[in-house]
Parts: sequence; structure tokens; C-alpha cells
Amino acid sequence: MEKKQLVALFICSLLLWTYGNGLLPLLPVYAKKLGAKSDAIGYYMSFVYMAIALSTVTAGWLSDRLQNRKMLLLLSGASIIPATLLLSHLPSFGALVVLTAILWFLGGMGLTLVSILAGIFARESERGKVFGTLALTGTLGSLTGGLTTGPLADRYGYQAMFTILGIGMCLVPLTALLLKDKPVARPSRASMKGNRSRLGAGLFLLVIASTFSGIVTFSGRLGTSLAMVGHGFESTAISSTMAIGGAITLPLPLVMGWLSDRLGRKWFLGVSYLLGTMGALILISSLSLWHFWLVSSLLTAMFHINNGLGSALVADLVPKESLGKGMSLFGSTAWVGGIIGFACTGYCLQNLGIGLTFFMGAFLTVIAMILLIPIRRVKLGEMPA
Repeated sequence: MEKKQLVALFICSLLLWTYGNGLLPLLPVYAKKLGAKSDAIGYYMSFVYMAIALSTVTAGWLSDRLQNRKMLLLLSGASIIPATLLLSHLPSFGALVVLTAILWFLGGMGLTLVSILAGIFARESERGKVFGTLALTGTLGSLTGGLTTGPLADRYGYQAMFTILGIGMCLVPLTALLLKDKPVARPSRASMKGNRSRLGAGLFLLVIASTFSGIVTFSGRLGTSLAMVGHGFESTAISSTMAIGGAITLPLPLVMGWLSDRLGRKWFLGVSYLLGTMGALILISSLSLWHFWLVSSLLTAMFHINNGLGSALVADLVPKESLGKGMSLFGSTAWVGGIIGFACTGYCLQNLGIGLTFFMGAFLTVIAMILLIPIRRVKLGEMPA
């Protein structure tokens, strides 16, 4: 892949992750300011991630049919700007729900299109490095977003914070103009049937494992925000969990992506799920700020390593002409995990308590590790998956 292409993809991805990771820990706080209760906040966040899950499927479908990913990325990035500016003038909690869903839909489309373009232009021998580099934007986005949104909200208010974020997102469509794109032949029906029969089982297991990972990630993030609000922490401290999580885990996606090109993908995915197990268990007894920093670091590492190495594994398994569908299917797993995680966590915290809620979360990541074991790489040579 040309350096210019990778740099442009990196910048687009970084801006989108900075935006999302900066807002994510503060949205439950903002919802509380508008009068929402814990269970309503959980359903709100679940609905928002239903929108982003839908966006990944939509992006893959449009990518394969329109064959103009650059235009789609430019349009989705440009549409985020006015929608963000509207966040500063919300009359009710219901308006927050609808507008946030629109924003997450647009952001999810952008991130999926970045992954599809990377899969099309990256050579087999560099996929781990390329997707590891792009996964780095998630941890870096946690750092930059966490360091900016909380202090802006505390010092100038949420309205000013949304306005500044909206202006900053102008860089996404400007950067998208620098990207290259190319059409990819669509597969015949016969080849699609053959690919499903050969690759379906491995992809099915990967999709389930990644969904479990997403459930634990977003369950932990909502639990962290609500627990910190309960302990009296301010917005700056709450958003700092994202910043610290991003700073500590910053090099991991790139390093593990590089290693996965040489040693195989799924074992490093298993390590990331183990980190998530530890994070869920530590959250049960977290009281001090550094406890929440540690939880955020472990969950952030799992999420972004899974995204990077999982995308590379999908690119190994799926023919290039079907990459739009394969990448959007895998990309939707994290957001489906968010739908389930947010909806269940709000209810479970209110009715079961934090201990049982996150013990069940830790159990899910253990199952995810087990699901990786049977996955075999069947498309590209003998190199282990």
C-alpha cells in the first residue's frame, strides 16, 4: 500500500475514533443531566449502537454495489458536521437519542469504509501491519478524545464542546479527498456458494467471538461511567479513563499486528480476550480513579486488538471481491455487542448489582477464547490463522 493512502486512511480513522471515544464516556453523563435513569440510559446506548451496527452493513452493501467508497466516506464525514452542531441545542432526552443514533450511523459507515479500502489495497504479507496501524487510531483516539472532551465540558459546558467537535470534524471530508479508490469485480453466484461452504464455519466462530468481546467492552464502559458518577467523579475524571486507556495500550495493536503476520492471528486475539476478562473482574471492586484507569486500559486493549487482528483475519479468509460484505459483517459484531451490552448492563446494574453483572461479562470473554481454537485459514496457503 502506498504511504499516502495509508496516511489518509489513518487520519480519517483517527478523527472518527477521537470523536466517538471522546463522547462515549460523557453521553451517559449528558443523558443524566437531561433526566434519564440508569435503565433508560442503557436502552439509549443500545439503540445508538443498533444504528452503528446497521451502518456497517449498509456501508458494505453500498461499497460492493456503487464501487465508490471514497465518495461515500466523504459524504458520511461531511454529514457529521451539522449533526454535531445540533447536539448543542437539544430540547429533551428523546432528541439526544435520535441525534446520537444518526451520528453513530455516519461514524460507523466511515470506519467500515476505511477498513474496506485498507483490505482492497493492502497486500497479503502486510495486512497485519496495515490493520494494526489502523487499529492504533482507536487507542490514540481514546487518548486524544479523553484529554479534550471532559475538560471542554467542565470548563465551557457541553454546548461549547459539541460546537468545537463539529468544527474539528471538517477535517474528515478534506482528508478523504486524498484517497485512492478502485472498482473490484463482484463475485459470481457459483463462487459465492463455494466460498460460503469453505469459509462459513470459521467466519461464524469469529463473528460470535467478536460479538462477545463487544458485549464485554461496552458493558464495561457503561458500567465505568455510571459507577464513577455514583462515586462523585466529574466529567474530566470520567473522560480521563478513555485517555489513560488509550495511552497505556497505544502500541499494542501495531505490535500485535506486526507479530500476527509472522506468528498467526488467532492466538493474539485470544490474548486480547484474556485482557477483557481481567478488566471485567477488576471493575467489580473498583473504587479509586486508578482502578477505573486500569479497567479502561484492559477493555480498550481488547477492543482495538480485536478490531485490528480480526479485520486482518477476515481479509485472509474472504475473497477480495466479497471483502465489502465480509468486512462489514465482522465490523458489525462490535456494535451488535454494544447493543446487547448496553441494554443488558443498564438493566442488570439496576436489578442484579455490579458483581454478578460483570462476572457474567468475564465468562463471555472466556467463551470467546475457546471459540477461536477451531478456526483454520483455508483460503491463502498454509500459514496458520
